[in-house]
Amino acid sequence: MRSNIFENRFLEDIQDIHSVEKQVVEAVVGMTRGVTPQGLWHALMQLVEKTEHHMQRLEAAVLHAREPHAPKLARLTSRELEVLRMIAEGYANKQIAAELSISIKTVEKHRQHMMAKLDLHDTAGVTRYAISAGVVQAGA
Repeated sequence: MRSNIFENRFLEDIQDIHSVEKQVVEAVVGMTRGVTPQGLWHALMQLVEKTEHHMQRLEAAVLHAREPHAPKLARLTSRELEVLRMIAEGYANKQIAAELSISIKTVEKHRQHMMAKLDLHDTAGVTRYAISAGVVQAGA
C-alpha cells in the first residue's frame, strides 16, 4: 500500500516535470517566431553578459561584507578556527575533543581564547559570527 503511494507521487512529479518542460519549450518557440538565429544568438549573449555582470557585482558585495571579519579571523590559530567552525556546526566540547584528538580542557582553552579574540560571549554569538564571516553556511 505504502509503495503505491510513493509510486503514484513519483509518477505525478515526472508528469509535472514533463508538463513544465513542454510549457517552457512552447514559450520559447512562441517568443522566437520570426526571430533569426543570429537575433536569438545576440539576445542570448546579452543575457549571458548581464548575468556575468550581476554575478561579479554579487561576488564583490559578498567579499566586501566579509572584509570586516578578515582581520579578526587572522588573529585565530588554525586550531581556534577549527573549534569556531565546529561550535558553529553544533558540536559539543566533548565531540570536538574526540574529533580533534585533544582533551576537553584543551578544547575549552581554545574556545576561551577564540571567543576573547573575537569579543564573543556565548555560543549563539559564535554561530552568528561564523556564518557572517563565511566560516560556515547557515543550515549546514
